Amino acid sequence: MVPSIDEVEEYFQSLERFLTDSLVVASPALPNIREAVHRLWVDISRFGPPGLSSFPDIHVPGLGAFEVPPPPPPPPPSRTLVEKAGDWIIENPWKSSTIAVTALVGAGLLAGYTTFHMTHAHKRRVRSTTVTPEKRQVVVVLGGDHPLGLPLIIELEQKGYIVITSVSTPEAVSSIESKGHGYVRALVLDPNEPGTIPIFLRSLASTLSRRFPITAAGDPYATTPYHPLLHSIISLLTLPVPSIHTVPTPIEQLSLRSTYLPHLLSTHFAPLQALQALLPLLRSDAQRAYGRKSIIVCLPAADARVGLPFGGVSAMSAAATLRALDVLRREVAVGQGMGSIRIVAVDVGVVGENPVSSLENSHAMDDWTPSEKATYGQAFAALGETSMGQSRRPEDISVLVNNIVGVVSAGTKTKMASKTICGVRVGFGYEKIRDWIRGDRFAVGAGAGTYTFASFLPGMLLDGLLSLPHILVGVRNRLLPVPPAQPRTVPKLARNIPSSTAASVVLPSSSLTVSRTHSAPRPSPPETAAAALEQTEHHSEPEDISELGTSSEVDFESNSGYGDVSTVESSWVSLGSRGPTDEV
Repeated sequence: MVPSIDEVEEYFQSLERFLTDSLVVASPALPNIREAVHRLWVDISRFGPPGLSSFPDIHVPGLGAFEVPPPPPPPPPSRTLVEKAGDWIIENPWKSSTIAVTALVGAGLLAGYTTFHMTHAHKRRVRSTTVTPEKRQVVVVLGGDHPLGLPLIIELEQKGYIVITSVSTPEAVSSIESKGHGYVRALVLDPNEPGTIPIFLRSLASTLSRRFPITAAGDPYATTPYHPLLHSIISLLTLPVPSIHTVPTPIEQLSLRSTYLPHLLSTHFAPLQALQALLPLLRSDAQRAYGRKSIIVCLPAADARVGLPFGGVSAMSAAATLRALDVLRREVAVGQGMGSIRIVAVDVGVVGENPVSSLENSHAMDDWTPSEKATYGQAFAALGETSMGQSRRPEDISVLVNNIVGVVSAGTKTKMASKTICGVRVGFGYEKIRDWIRGDRFAVGAGAGTYTFASFLPGMLLDGLLSLPHILVGVRNRLLPVPPAQPRTVPKLARNIPSSTAASVVLPSSSLTVSRTHSAPRPSPPETAAAALEQTEHHSEPEDISELGTSSEVDFESNSGYGDVSTVESSWVSLGSRGPTDEV
């Protein structure tokens, strides 16, 4: 039997009531069913077919309306410190304004106080250098009559030091003391006379017990509470001046007795002997007073760093002095109570007046033997033609003086140390940093930096660079269509001398010493040979080998008359006992 429409509708209504009652009864006990149905409806609404949206809304009692929730908002970005500070300033205007005013006033007061303090401190330092009893620090300058000595002495006195200097002659005492203002004392110390060193030391001890200035009236040795203390020692004796001992010459021709030994005594032994006597006094004064003590030794840069050809005299002395300073520095470092003493070596280049190069002297090879001229003459002339023989543009003396004063005063009294920016002594900090960088050895003067750099090169490369002038001049002479004239002092026939005509006569070292040290007119070849023969007969007794000179002195060759007489003629020796016409 087919049901009617009314029966079908009634059946669906009863089914709907049954489902509604069942869900109403079960929903309080099952809270997850509502959430699951709601999620299912949301998914169907979002991802279902497009026609599903036209369906009528289904409202189930007890479940509420099924609505799609909006997406959650993005999280707010994190705030920076500046934004937080700005927000705090906006929220607290009174507090922020109070802090700003306080900081501004404090910075102004600090800057003003610093400037005031630095200005008055500088005035106190200047005032202390002008008061006589405050001058207690003594600087000893060895070699005050050196061309670089007087500017250094005057600058040290102006910086507030008592200067005691040594001079080689009594005439220089009044000349140097008159340039000072009562705080310069000159004592005689001749480096060529070792006997004057004890006299200088006794005079120094007496000077340290007197009152300064020396121009003050009254008893100079009256008791005073301000006893001078030795503060620094500066040696200019180790910086040789041009003399007969520093004339460029090969080591083969060098006379160790008459040339090298006097130079070694004056530039090495005398300064070291003075330092030996002054070191105990410097050590005892270093323990009494606070501050950095120093021993400053000036050396020629070319000789101490490299050692140029034909400059063996100065190079050997400078090398010996430099090694002694290195040993002394290490001994002071490990000694007790000597930690405040500093040993400094200054490599001095061309400073002051423009020096005259000895390589340009046309008579520099007059005393050489013909074989030495033939061997070294071209190289010697090449050095005179190239830049190694030319003089550099000298550095101003004030640069050297300022660097030495900086070491003596530990960077507190240089020109740069007084520079200030906003009351801050930036100059003093600069001096401290520069002093720490350059250490206990630095170079001053024209060419000193070049020789310092060259000393770090490999030996083979350095030797090649030093021989380059001779090579370039030789190449130039070969390329010229007409060879240049041979130097007047180089004999042209030296290589063609027959061996049968060469007379070999053994002479003592004294016979050649006179010819090297005196500039009197040289006698003629026969007279020279006769005099040499008489000296040979007089000294015919056996002598110790130490009494002889170098190897070039043993083989006698007449060096006179090269411009007028040929080499063959000058090698003959006349024997007066056989008559005026006999020759051998």
